[in-house]
Parts: sequence; structure tokens; C-alpha cells
Amino acid sequence: MKLSRYLLDSLDALGIGACEYDADMRALGWNSTFLQLFPEDEGEIYVGEPYADNLVRFYRRRLPPEELPDIDRHVAEGVARHENQTQPFEFSHHGRRLRAASLQAPDGGRVRLWQRLDVDSQAETAPEMTLPLIDALPFIPDGATILDANDRIIAANNAFRRLYDLPRGAPVVGRKLDEIIARCWAGTSPVAAWRAAISNGLRYDGVPFEIELPGQRWLRLIARHSAGGLSFFTHADITVAKRQQMELLEAQEALRRANAALAELAETDGLTGLANRRRFVARLADAVALPQTLSLMMIDADHFKSINDRFGHLVGDACLRMIGKVVADQVAPVSALVARIGGEEFGVLLAGVRLEAAYGMAAAIRRSLALVPWQTLHPDLTGVTVSIGLCAGEGPLDATSLHALADDALYAAKRNGRDRIETASGPALPRRIAG
Repeated sequence: MKLSRYLLDSLDALGIGACEYDADMRALGWNSTFLQLFPEDEGEIYVGEPYADNLVRFYRRRLPPEELPDIDRHVAEGVARHENQTQPFEFSHHGRRLRAASLQAPDGGRVRLWQRLDVDSQAETAPEMTLPLIDALPFIPDGATILDANDRIIAANNAFRRLYDLPRGAPVVGRKLDEIIARCWAGTSPVAAWRAAISNGLRYDGVPFEIELPGQRWLRLIARHSAGGLSFFTHADITVAKRQQMELLEAQEALRRANAALAELAETDGLTGLANRRRFVARLADAVALPQTLSLMMIDADHFKSINDRFGHLVGDACLRMIGKVVADQVAPVSALVARIGGEEFGVLLAGVRLEAAYGMAAAIRRSLALVPWQTLHPDLTGVTVSIGLCAGEGPLDATSLHALADDALYAAKRNGRDRIETASGPALPRRIAG
């Protein structure tokens, strides 16, 4: 949704400020009333400006010096309001009372609208207006407080005292909310976090914010302001809902970890702990699709059937685990994947590695296997060797052709006497056809 200049000018005629943002929260356009309401943006806002940068400018203009260290928190909360706003809220800026609304477009963008609320007088609310509010406090089921123009409590109900565990006689009138919360925490809470939340909440009508109390308790606060400078706060206990939300998030995270563990298990060889054939095939398919150098190494234990027949399958399994460890230890790149393909066969996928470097790794594998104390597995086991086939190419490639060439090289190593390395020969690898 891209607003036309005509529509923006029409909103000017109605005295409504407008600024449009795309799905990535970058400014697309605004009208003259927007710049009148937010003069700090004159000559500063530009098409493509991130909404967070706009908020930095907004808060630098309005925050007192003692709150500027918390500007990042204010900006983050402002971005969250932008993303989640469904109802209008009110706040004061440059001495004007504004109502802010937000309309979401189907493409994910948003149009923010600001309407000035005419204020006839900035005087204090008359006593005849304040007294009925105070008289109504005992009948409000949630905690309720009335704050004066200096954000100090002038009245509170008993539900408020209960929510904040305030004993009978504890002073409330004349205190600020952050002082009440500080008393609850007795100096153990991260003060800056909830003080910033309160100071921000005091500025916006109808925007809920949460405060944590000791014992894993949470309250949701909502502020309403009067024309005369008074503000009315409701304090609702949301501990049950919050704990349920946390338990749900914990359950979702536990389920995610369990699914990840199952996925890992499904792609892991149970004997060696290496990747299995399933993961190898999937990673090979992904790797060949990229424009990168790719080497593939196929490894097969020599005369492995005779090892099983002579020494038993337990020794044979120990040999496979040792081969897997040696191969993994000698393959340097982080991007390498070592897998047990099946039986006594292993595969090594080397992204970004040329054939010469892969050959050096294969030679290191053979040397390391020759140094293994195989007799610790069985007194009569003097050694285990492997045959290795290598091929390489420049992606994107065809996975089947690459695998077939590496297998051809492995079979050549077997035919030529085993315990050796062969590289693929033959026609050039076919390029993978895009699409």
C-alpha cells in the first residue's frame, strides 16, 4: 500500500499527521502535518529511513538527561508498539496531546496517523473533578492509583496495596510508582529496566506494560491521563497468564530441542557417531548446487570381511570406529562432512577444497592409520588399511555424476592393489542444469 500524494494532502486538510512505512519498517512518505507535529523530523527524515532511527531522534528530543542512557530500551519498546499496535493510544509531545493510530497493509507495511487532541487548559483538575475519582477507587477490582502532574500518587485503593504487598500504614501517597516497586524488591531488582518501563508507560495512554515483582509475579499496568495533568493507573495481576505463557514457551523450546535431537539422531551413524548416508546425500545435493569448488573422497576399508571373519564383529566394529576417528581428525576444513555411508565405506565432502589439498588429506589419513596401535583391539591384528577415491569439480554440478566419479576412483584403488589413493579420470563433470 503506497499512499498517493493526494491522500496525504487530504489528511493535511483534516489536520491528521501521517507517515507510511514498508514491511521492513522504513519510511515511504509523510505529509506536512506530520512535520508540524514532529518538527524534529524536518529535514531529517528521508525515504528509506528505518523507523528505529526516527525513534532515536524522537526520544533524544523528549527524554530528560537522566533517562537518555535508557534510550535503546525506549526505542525497542517503540518498535514493538509499531509492530503490534491494534488500538489507538495517546501521549503528549511539544505541549500537544496526540492520539496515535496505526493501520496495517496487506503487504506488511503500516501507516501511522496522529490526531491532535484540543486541550482547553493545562490547569490542574479541579477538586470537584478529583474527588469522585478517589471515591470510586474502592469499587475497582484491580489495583488503582491516581497520580498528580509530578507522577506522585495522590490516592490508591486497597487492591493496589495487596498487589504490592504493602502493609497497613506503609506510606503510599506522595510516593512514585518506581519507589513502591523498589520497596518490593528491596534493592535487588535491575532498577533501570522497570524505571524505564514506568517512565515510558506514563507517556502513552492505553498501552499496557508489564512489571515483574519478587516471587515470579507480574503485573500489567495501563495509564490514562486527564486534561488537567492527573493520570489514572490500573494494576492487574497477570502472574497466572504469564507463567502459563512461560511454561508454553519452555514446552515449545523443549519440543524444538527434542525434534532437533531426533533429527540429529536420524542423520547420525549409531556406530561411529559420524553423519550417516541420509545426511551425506542431503548435504551433497545442497553442496553441488552452489558455485564453489567441491572435492569428494570415498574411503573403503581393505579386506574388512576377513577382519570380521577372523576376529569377530566386535573387533570389526572397533576398527570402523577407529577409521572414522582418524578420518575426522585429518580432515581440516570446518565445512567438511565425514560420513559412514554404510558397511566399511566412508565419504568425505570437502566444500571449498581443491583436488590437490584433498589428496594431501587423503595421504594424511593413510599415514595416521599406519600409526594406529591396532593390536590394542586384538593381539593378532597387525594393521588396517583403506583404499581412497578422489574427484573434484567447480559447482554447480550434478551430484550423481560427482558421486559416480569418486566411486570409480575408489574401485580403481581396489583394482590396483588397495591401500592407495586414486583420483577420478574420464570425461569432465557435467554442470548442473539450473531450474
